[in-house]
Amino acid sequence: MSIFIKFIDDTSRVAFFNKIKENSNLTWKDLRKTHQISKGCLDNYKSGLSAIPEIIFHKLLSYLPEEFKFNTLQTTISIDSTDWLKKGGRNAYRINFKKFEEGRLKGIKSIKIISKKPKIFSFSTFKLSPEICEFVGTFIGDGFFNCYNNKLYHIEFSGDKRFDTDYYYETIIPIIKREIPELKPQISFPKNKNTLKVRFFSKKLFCFLKQEFGFKPGVKTYTVTIPERIMNAGEEYIDRAIRGIFDTDGTFFLDERKSYKRPYPRISLQTASEPLYNQLREYLSKYFSLNSGKNKNRNIYYIEIYGFDSLKKWMSKIGFSNKRHLNKIATVA
Repeated sequence: MSIFIKFIDDTSRVAFFNKIKENSNLTWKDLRKTHQISKGCLDNYKSGLSAIPEIIFHKLLSYLPEEFKFNTLQTTISIDSTDWLKKGGRNAYRINFKKFEEGRLKGIKSIKIISKKPKIFSFSTFKLSPEICEFVGTFIGDGFFNCYNNKLYHIEFSGDKRFDTDYYYETIIPIIKREIPELKPQISFPKNKNTLKVRFFSKKLFCFLKQEFGFKPGVKTYTVTIPERIMNAGEEYIDRAIRGIFDTDGTFFLDERKSYKRPYPRISLQTASEPLYNQLREYLSKYFSLNSGKNKNRNIYYIEIYGFDSLKKWMSKIGFSNKRHLNKIATVA
């Protein structure tokens, strides 16, 4: 089953793509290269001739301001490809019976050829470590993976080149290369943007994330959770996964309102995944006083930890690895 996104009217679709062009500072050609979309497909998405695959839609949505994202989601509908294709598929099959049969026989032949030498990865010697849990937390916060045409295995992390470059170079890439030494990350900085892209084209890493931690390929924005394997491994492992999540999706800032005698530290996280929010709230509430809930206007969940005592406890128990947070904390330490 695949999910496609369709706009309910032309005006909303045109406004969506105009806003992407305005906010991305990319040419359509650069945007196609960044997300590996063919010119024909992008033209069809822009004109409304084709519905947009959910994976691509959420990538494009990331270019929009938060308030525009919410409005856009109100003007789209999700289409289940299984239901969508049933009627057309039956009619097409009746009309093109011979071609369907030829294609089916070719497919069976290809499957037989491929199945002779399946490439299987065994992780029987893998032992869970706090470092790998931190990598998994980073994947939860900033990562995405999928398989295209059963041959292109794509794992990607997105960050901010101003703040996250050292974090990926010095922490995250070394962690996963110790587990899978042959990995060759591709690091890019799209033009006229503050974006950092770290990509791995690796079936082994794809299988590692899927087999060892149960992640499902595709969009995970609303469903991602900390894997049960980590949740059952003990506090040290859970804490490091949470560190990875907050290092990427979390923020640390100093509240400088006049009501405070000096800048007041706040650690916060926003997520669209209700299951992840529930996990984090249940676990963190054992150790910290939380301000948490749901922003109904934005359909997003938030967790906030504040105060000097909580910051000190956070650094002792969870900590940060990303300099974007550590540099700020150093100013109030």
